[in-house]
Amino acid sequence: MKMNQKVEQILSEVKASLSFEGLQITEEEEKLIKAALMGDISRSAFLKKARELAENQ
Repeated sequence: MKMNQKVEQILSEVKASLSFEGLQITEEEEKLIKAALMGDISRSAFLKKARELAENQ
């Protein structure tokens, strides 16, 4: 399985789990998660951006 397919599968499972709990992720959050899973951003950059997104909600 290609990395991109695996990332899409993981995100699909995450969204299903969140939906079960009555939660959703935004498009921006999804893009951030994809970037982290694909290795496009560092862990510290991911955490910084995730905190910013959480504070703005």
